[in-house]
Amino acid sequence: MPDELLRRSLIELRSELELLAAEEAHVRQRLDALVAGIETRLDAPDDRAHHHSLVEELQTSILQFEASHPRATGILNRIMAALGNVSA
Repeated sequence: MPDELLRRSLIELRSELELLAAEEAHVRQRLDALVAGIETRLDAPDDRAHHHSLVEELQTSILQFEASHPRATGILNRIMAALGNVSA
């Protein structure tokens, strides 16, 4: 079930990426990197080092985007919760 939630959340996050303005290229790059990291996590669920690194990146991004991108932050929070429910 967590992988299904991660996949749905990725779709939502990609939709949010499409809504970003051109001047927010740095945000788009950061979120693109997170999407790639989540996809890697789905492809290699037993990679503990990647799992922990991804969680740290998500935490940092949530703090950075909380005020400026609340919808993306909500999606990232759901992804963090799903990753927390997976023993990696």
